[in-house]
Formats: sequence, structure tokens, C-alpha cells
Amino acid sequence: MPAATHTRSIVLLLLTMTVWGSTFVVTKELIELWPPFTLAFVRVAIGTLVLLPLALSRHRREARLPWTTILFMGLIGVAFYYMAFNFAMLYTSASQGALVQSSIPAITALVAVVWLRERASTLRWLGIALSVVGVMIVFSGDSIGASSSALLGNVLMFASVVCWGFYTSLAKRVAGYDAIVITVCVTGAGSLMLLPLSVYEIATVSLQPLSIMGWVGVLYLGGIASGLAYLLYNASLRYLDASEVGVYTNLIPVVGVLAGVIVLGEPLSPRAIVGGVVVMLGVWITSRSERQTAEPHPGAAQEPAQQERG
Repeated sequence: MPAATHTRSIVLLLLTMTVWGSTFVVTKELIELWPPFTLAFVRVAIGTLVLLPLALSRHRREARLPWTTILFMGLIGVAFYYMAFNFAMLYTSASQGALVQSSIPAITALVAVVWLRERASTLRWLGIALSVVGVMIVFSGDSIGASSSALLGNVLMFASVVCWGFYTSLAKRVAGYDAIVITVCVTGAGSLMLLPLSVYEIATVSLQPLSIMGWVGVLYLGGIASGLAYLLYNASLRYLDASEVGVYTNLIPVVGVLAGVIVLGEPLSPRAIVGGVVVMLGVWITSRSERQTAEPHPGAAQEPAQQERG
């Protein structure tokens, strides 16, 4: 592969990770204006519409899609995930949420071991355990103690991490299908599940009018983070190994933390920093153990945020 092509793929990947990492800050700003279900529905619906034309052009009419699995993925990885994510952003800071979400790779590995009965080495168990310990340190807040609302937000964010772990395990069942077609079907199903909840919210809560910058944020979450960034991510996968991509996905929580601190001026306690470092160490150990036990599939990496992964 030419060096220029490899460099371009890395640039696309870095851009994608930056976009997904910034969703914590953008969501934190918007969740103060729009209720969680409605913001989740609008974001996912816009992302679906952005990818829909490409998915239609790639869909083979003779192919029978696994709709049972798709519906479960839409329920767990879209509806439940974004509900937990958005509600978490009501109570915790963007930087704390990003630190908790950094445990996604390790928790996904734990779900695969417990639910899918995948073999786990001692190194893998060590990585999972370290990540869980790191999350607990983040939960504990500063030396005086975390507020009950911040603790609730961190617990809800961890619930979104668990949802993503189950979603990723379900995604293995559809690995043979076109990734964009499956993604559009999953987000479309999730949108329909979120729609009645959004209608209920709008009927019971007065929806605040958004400023121009507010609408830019909504379009950014839906069109860029959930739509265009996914295309950039897939473009980078064409020329990079999944193991190499996995290293760069660890930048998402780093960008989320830095954006929270720099853009929103959020305080970050030494204990939260230590917890984040422990989580990342656990994720690194888990990733190493997985590379040692199995050859990575070229398309194995999934969007965290839809991933997203914020």
C-alpha cells in the first residue's frame, strides 16, 4: 500500500475519532434544551436519512436480512444506548462521561466471555478487571465524594457501555452482511422505537426553540457524527488493519475529556484522571490479549458512539 494512501487513511480515522469524541460536549449542551428521548430520536433519524441513499444503492433485493437480530440491535444499541447516554448527560459532566465510556472495549470483551462463551486468557481477565476498577474510581469522584446526581449520571453512562457491549456481540451475527445496509436498518429500527417516546415528551414537556447554533449542534450529531463520520470510518478501514484501528478508537474518550475541560471548563479531579488511566490500561491489556488469541477480522471494529460510541 502506498505511503500516501496509508497516511490519508490515518487522517480520516483521526478526524472520525475527533468527531465522535466531541459528541459528549455537543450532547451536554443540547440536553439542557431538548429532552433526552427527543434529542435521541432526532439524532438517530438524521443519521439514518444521511446513510439511507447509500444503503439503498448497496442493498440486494434477493438477500434476506436477519430482521430479528436487527430489531434487537436497534433496541439495545440504539434505543436503550441513546436513552442511557442522553439521560447520563443530564447528570454527569462530558469529561466524566467520556472517562466511563472509555471502558467500552473491556466491557464488550466481558460480555463476549459471559454471554458468547468466548475463551478468556488470564491476561484478558486482568484487563477487564482493571477497566472495571478504573470505572469504580471514576465513580468515586473527588476526595470529598461525588454528588448523588453525578453518581447517577456515571451509572447511567456505564449502562450505555453495557448496552454497547451487548450490541457489539449481536453485531457479530450479521458480520457477513453489508455494514452500511445493516447500520441503516438498525438505526431505522431504533428511530421507530424512539419515536413514540419522543412524541410523549413533546406532548408533556414544552420544547424550547433552538438557536441557529443549537440546530447546528443537532445536525452535527445526526448528519456528521452518526452519518458522515461512519462513511469516513469505513473508508479508513479499507486500508488499515482492525487492530490498528482499535488503537485509534481509544482517542475518543481522550478527545471527550479534553473537550469537556477546554470547551466547557469542566473540573477534572485527580481521582478521575487516575481512574481514566487505569481504565485505559485495562483496555490496552484486553486488546493485547485479543490480538494474541485471534486474528482480527478486517471489519470487526464497530462504531462506539453509534457508537456513539457518543
